[in-house]
Amino acid sequence: MRRSARSRRACPAAVTRCNECWPTSPSTSGGRNRAMPDPDFTTLRRELEARAQQPPFQAIRVRRRRRTQRLAMLAVAVATVAATTSTTLMLGQSANLDPAHRGDRSRPTASAPTPGGTATPTSGPSASTSARPSSTHQPPTAPTGGAGACVLPAYPTAACAGVPADTALTAVDGDLTIDVPNTVVDRKNIRGCVNVRAPGVVIRRSKVSCANFIAIASFAGAYTGTGLLIEDTEIDCRSTRGTAVGDTNFTARRVNVHGCENGFDVDTDVVIADSYIHDLYNSAEAGTDGIQFAIGRNVTVTHNTIYANGGTSAIITHPTTTTNVVISDNLLAGGAYTLYCPRDSSTNLQVVNNHFSRKFHPAVGAYGPWTNCEKAAKNHGNVYDDTGTPLAF
Repeated sequence: MRRSARSRRACPAAVTRCNECWPTSPSTSGGRNRAMPDPDFTTLRRELEARAQQPPFQAIRVRRRRRTQRLAMLAVAVATVAATTSTTLMLGQSANLDPAHRGDRSRPTASAPTPGGTATPTSGPSASTSARPSSTHQPPTAPTGGAGACVLPAYPTAACAGVPADTALTAVDGDLTIDVPNTVVDRKNIRGCVNVRAPGVVIRRSKVSCANFIAIASFAGAYTGTGLLIEDTEIDCRSTRGTAVGDTNFTARRVNVHGCENGFDVDTDVVIADSYIHDLYNSAEAGTDGIQFAIGRNVTVTHNTIYANGGTSAIITHPTTTTNVVISDNLLAGGAYTLYCPRDSSTNLQVVNNHFSRKFHPAVGAYGPWTNCEKAAKNHGNVYDDTGTPLAF
């Protein structure tokens, strides 16, 4: 695929993944035909890897990685079905998995589907027009309960996201597949990954430590009906290239995520609120994002602290499929650009009232606070956190 001949800046040394820059190499003809030295396969491999992070290759990379992850998750589920059955029985006998609590939680109600295709902004994401039953979420109002809610103007930290202090946890060893509707997992220390395959599941006041693929999976097509709720929970990918939560029909609130390459992998019908995403795993091979949109339809990301450190982004959206998305009241920092808005097109994207911190870079991200966000249907109230100065496009 022929690329523009216009020159691009080289990535700074602190940034290992950047889809707004090219690796440098000798050139004698303005960048289109590069004069290469004698074969140096190490250098060539690094350059090809860097090019693979450029749009649209980045989206292809995400899709391929997620396909591999899902196949591996399926293999794990098949290989451990007997162990899963016994684990489910053990959980059902525990006082912390009380059947009386099943189905008693309050859920946001679904709004009526509206015809798509317009860029008219609304107050929040509208319902999905998919034929698949879904629990389309309304944006949460304010953090309630949990580990001492950090309400605005404060932002989430470890003090108010994750397992509340003095909560006694019961150990559960091994991967866990949940296929019983309305199961409530409460006060557990799960030393393995969780695969949700039933509607109405709740995971609360628990810790999940998973070093493989996706720590808590709610995949498209795994079930229909009421989505997964995760609250007051800590997720630790144990400093690996894993993802904390993905990817469809879930609400995460007051969740403490760390040690993962990606905090959240987002497809459709998702709410992420009042959560603390920090200390993410980064390496020469990683494309570290606080939240990455593989699709990004009917999504609300509100009142979170998302630190990308030296990774790619705090939030990176899909270049073309971002639809009915609200990004509001977050504290964001780090990355190449901290917030990547859709490069090509979007419908009803709202970027409002976010604070951008210079915690890791003087420019917020290595190249700046955001890119392409002037194309959002709504964009206002976004400021530098230390000065309150509005961001420029």
